[in-house]
Amino acid sequence: MIAAADSAFARRSGSPATLGRTLAALGRQQPVVFDELMNAPLVLRHRDVAAALRNTATFSTRFYGMGPMSQALIALGGTDHQQLRRVHNRFFSASASAAYAAVVAPIATRTFGALAGRSGAELVEETIARYPMEVFLALLGVPDDLGEQGLIWVRAIIMWLGSPMEPTLAGPGMQAYEQLSDYTSRLVQRERHGERDNLLGEIVRAFEAEGAYTPEAVTASVLGLLLGGFETTIQMMSATLSSLLLHPDALARVRADPGLVEAAIDEAFRWANPTAGLYRLAVRDTEVAGTAVPAGSMVYLCIAAAHFDEQAYPDPETFRLERRGTHLGFGVGPHYCVGAPLARIEVAAAVTALLDACPHLRLNPEERLSFYYGARGFVQHGTDALPVLT
Repeated sequence: MIAAADSAFARRSGSPATLGRTLAALGRQQPVVFDELMNAPLVLRHRDVAAALRNTATFSTRFYGMGPMSQALIALGGTDHQQLRRVHNRFFSASASAAYAAVVAPIATRTFGALAGRSGAELVEETIARYPMEVFLALLGVPDDLGEQGLIWVRAIIMWLGSPMEPTLAGPGMQAYEQLSDYTSRLVQRERHGERDNLLGEIVRAFEAEGAYTPEAVTASVLGLLLGGFETTIQMMSATLSSLLLHPDALARVRADPGLVEAAIDEAFRWANPTAGLYRLAVRDTEVAGTAVPAGSMVYLCIAAAHFDEQAYPDPETFRLERRGTHLGFGVGPHYCVGAPLARIEVAAAVTALLDACPHLRLNPEERLSFYYGARGFVQHGTDALPVLT
């Protein structure tokens, strides 16, 4: 057993890869080990993590059904999940995604272009943390009247979701969820009578095409996309940019060839993945790598460790744009992240716009980077700040 004080999840590092490296090294000795801080056995090897993610009949996500995400894809299984997945596939089709990209690009240019001509910046709070909300509102066709209130609501809800048993977070989180839900429901009702070409219209039409439209279902879907893709997108951008900044040669290559942006995102999502792992509920007695897992117990599928498993990724500690391996950053199997296409669009546009605006972008050598689990108060591995010279 790993004592809480000794857990890799309790440490900070100047590199986003340290957590994965440390846990993968442990996994070479023990494929499954109980971590007191995470209050669950850590599953550490790639083959075991990937197999459990695919095996939703044994390793379930149904524990999400007790909170505000109860109607989201992550909480559903069986035919309910399949139908809702079909709905989401409609509004994340290739043609719909291309339309979204056209909306996102100018927002990225405006957000990150504002850094042009400056000597330095702190990227997270100044730009990255505000960008996803602006993108989401623009895609929904919502006037930016939500402003700071939207950020306040989302932050309160996500902090509650990350620590559902913390009483000081539950009250504000539930209140924020009710207020954001009411606001979103009004948007949905209005959109039902319009034919606008935006994400909200696509969502409404997708539910109608599947015969599944209700205002409540569409509202839950919109909220699920926002809550599931807000802080994760922030840390995905931070991971991609920090990976490139810590590897100046790779940064120079991406700057010279924008076609490498997608490769940089994929390798950053392996090397510096913000989704350190995912909890799952064992719904029947099973075992992982010879370790018994009783029904009713939780396991932590450690994606960070899997990404540094040399059996899956040769020379895993090297950040390599040429790497052609599938990462687990968006999950795998039935619960593969449905918002992955939008997240990739947002991050690619942000990286491209930032590199265009800041031709000499580099880390500020006078500031120390700090990566840790729980960054910005959420259950993500990442950083609160990314200080750069521009």
